[in-house]
Amino acid sequence: MWSVFRYVFLLLFVGQAGLLPAQNFSKLSEAEKKQVNDWMAERAEKMISAHKLEGELDQVWADAKYSTPEIDALRSKYRELQQELSNTRLELQKKVRELPAVQGKQSQLDAVKLRLKELSKKVAEKTGGAH
Repeated sequence: MWSVFRYVFLLLFVGQAGLLPAQNFSKLSEAEKKQVNDWMAERAEKMISAHKLEGELDQVWADAKYSTPEIDALRSKYRELQQELSNTRLELQKKVRELPAVQGKQSQLDAVKLRLKELSKKVAEKTGGAH
């Protein structure tokens, strides 16, 4: 498992920590270096904690244990909108597939699938397996 110091190094290396990319520690005393290192380690821990909490908070909107009548109404509306969006997508797909340019691709797909079925049958007959 990665230590906090590896996280600090990774954060510094990637530049995600918001620190200056080329900090000069050579002018610091050993005690100051240790203090800065401790701060950086604590900062990395806090960044990890913040990331974890943000992830949890991003999911609570869907958790039924957090509910009020207003929230329930919004969730219901959200589900209705999702269903409407899904139905619209299916209708859109159907309409697009009816276009002549797309029907050509559908014919190609049907031919490929038919050939796959034929090949599977031939393999199964030769090998004694089920197709």
